[in-house]
Amino acid sequence: MNSGQGKKRYLVYLASNFDGLDLERYEMGRLLAKQGMLNIGIPCREDAGPYDWDLVRSQIEIADMFILLLGGSYGPMSPTGISHLHREFVHARSLNKPTLAFIKNIPPATNPTEDTRRLAGFHRVIAQQSPYKLWHLREELMTHLRASLASPHLQIGDGWVPAQSVVMSVPAVAPVAAAAEELSPSQRLARSRQLVNLQVTAKVYQGGNLSLEEVLLPARMDQMLIGLTPAFRNGVSESRARKRLETAIAPSIQKQLLKLHPKAHAVDDVKISRGQFHQMLKQWKELGYVRSEGEGSRAIWRSAAS
Repeated sequence: MNSGQGKKRYLVYLASNFDGLDLERYEMGRLLAKQGMLNIGIPCREDAGPYDWDLVRSQIEIADMFILLLGGSYGPMSPTGISHLHREFVHARSLNKPTLAFIKNIPPATNPTEDTRRLAGFHRVIAQQSPYKLWHLREELMTHLRASLASPHLQIGDGWVPAQSVVMSVPAVAPVAAAAEELSPSQRLARSRQLVNLQVTAKVYQGGNLSLEEVLLPARMDQMLIGLTPAFRNGVSESRARKRLETAIAPSIQKQLLKLHPKAHAVDDVKISRGQFHQMLKQWKELGYVRSEGEGSRAIWRSAAS
């Protein structure tokens, strides 16, 4: 990629723990900048203020690509029992963000600690959900990053053009809905049938204890739209539409979590990521299936045909 004037820039969320990886983050950030990519990641560290999940989540959602840098530690953990870094990776995958992962190659521990066991479990999750490269020395890491960024198979978001590079004489008057018209029927159908990993949280009750679990549920965009069509015909707020979808997926989530926790006796309060659901609404709107009336939280969503 070229970072010269007039070329697109890209926002990259570089996710990592802080301890022991500051030099690697610096070198990766510098290489990304040379490629016209700006790092907006916030490293996880325990010696700073409280972890701001809302800020981190919003940064991931606006990023064009997500890069995971994993060292020799599982890292600071959230109240749900998974590390902040693990949670960031799950959120990025739930949004189908283009993802690169770089895992430090560490020999198996003779007497594994709880941290090393959690780290090994995280390794398995990454291997199942994303392409990844193993690295040992910093030079090896940088070689992997250069090769990944130069790969013709790398998929990345839309990016943006710096303001001074925009030709001001060309007015941007095309409505958002025109995006669907520019697609061929096969492209529109493919986008409508896209498979996404819904990011879902739920409360699990086990032996008198309550834990908040975060899981992924694969679902097709068109099938979810069909389930919400009656609500869209009558007009519905974003929060009510999301609640209807949460009710529909609750049995699947309960079954999944009870299988993971055989001693649990109940699962409830199933919630879908607000940010992810908002992105789904935007995509349905861009494809011409729904329209919105009003602004912000008061907007009413309706079927485009109604």
